[in-house]
Amino acid sequence: MLTTLPDTVAEDLSHLPLPPGAEGLPLLGETLAFLRAPGPFIDERRRRHGDIFRSHIFGSPTVFLSGAEASRWVFAGENKFLHVRWGYGTRRVLGLQAIPQLTGEAHLARRRLLAPHFTQAMVRDFVPRVQTIATRHLERWAEHPEVTVLSMASTLVLEVALGLILGDTPVDLGRVVPLVERWVKGLFSAVPWDVPFTVHGRSMAARRELRALLVRVVAGREHLAEQPRDILGSLLSVRDERGQPLPREAVLDETLVQLLAGHDTTLHSLTNLVWMLAEHPEVLQRCREEQRGASVDEPLTLESLKEMPYLHQVIHEGLRCLPPVSALPRVTTRDVAYGGYRIPQGWTLMLSVGGTHRASPWTEPERFDPERMSPERAEHRKHSNALIPFGGGARVCLGQHFAMTEMAVVLALMLRGYRWELVPGQDLSLAPLPFPHPRGGLRVRFSRA
Repeated sequence: MLTTLPDTVAEDLSHLPLPPGAEGLPLLGETLAFLRAPGPFIDERRRRHGDIFRSHIFGSPTVFLSGAEASRWVFAGENKFLHVRWGYGTRRVLGLQAIPQLTGEAHLARRRLLAPHFTQAMVRDFVPRVQTIATRHLERWAEHPEVTVLSMASTLVLEVALGLILGDTPVDLGRVVPLVERWVKGLFSAVPWDVPFTVHGRSMAARRELRALLVRVVAGREHLAEQPRDILGSLLSVRDERGQPLPREAVLDETLVQLLAGHDTTLHSLTNLVWMLAEHPEVLQRCREEQRGASVDEPLTLESLKEMPYLHQVIHEGLRCLPPVSALPRVTTRDVAYGGYRIPQGWTLMLSVGGTHRASPWTEPERFDPERMSPERAEHRKHSNALIPFGGGARVCLGQHFAMTEMAVVLALMLRGYRWELVPGQDLSLAPLPFPHPRGGLRVRFSRA
């Protein structure tokens, strides 16, 4: 087990060695190798060096950590000796005044403002809306002999996210969906130049167009005497101690980031779950058996979803195998020690989510095995920080329960009323960025059961 020096250690850590690793090329370091395949990049170096190693990516010396104990240490260090850090390009794509960029009290205040939208009561009330939207979309899927799940589910998930963020404000999905898809592609660009011929430039252009659409929505709502009970309404209603509203730029940045968070991680996780079920027919059959006797028209509730334990095991295992976010970035605010190594002030620290999901206490971690999440085995409960698809600590994803519920609703409806199988000959290699997904988008033959 790694030995970790306490937080109260003396400032002089110069006697400790740096973690093992390599700097890579001048300037670029190992950025291109990391972006090409983050999972294999981390796994290969973990095999060589162990659960702590150093590299140089996105212009910064970077230490990678994996494992449940590393997760605990990182989450405990938030606002003590660690702060969030995103690369320059990612910061520009996300927006400088949105919650992923905030630290300390500003971050806590924004979480307090957003948290009421993700309570159990709010999730319960939203289940019928998710079912209505999903039912309509799945019926459309069944009209085609073949569908590409990633692109078809994109519209479904975006409509759900917009309902949470903008309520009943009408939105042209045909215009917004391709803009969101182009925007998110620039999240992790190796060359973050805002010029038209680059991925980052196209991403920023899409973001500006989305922002212009949102400006019109905000302008139509900010003078209302009472705001609707959606996320935009909360952002427009809040006042500081001087009675001042959030700056317009903060409202726009936060609304856009909530749109991305509510769309992309759920979209890719849902697509990957459909993929895993298609590739594991015995798991798919057991999921169908759990739904036996239930009609696709039967109203779903938060309580009825809780009576589907195997489906939830499948979702948790899918998120373990292919977490939507591969690493959680932080920066050291002073020299720190972990595992007998020194991590200098100002270095980037990457907590590897995928690496943690393949470390102890997981048995045969490369295997898709929902039974590991069963009450009998409960591998995910052997360490509180072993399963971290939504992060943890002070920065744990606010929408994690909403996302889990949304995926459960869509999958339950698919299992009850539809059948799907993979189209032969497609590219099922893993595209790792911006979020992991089958490279060809997952083409399936989809039909009513």
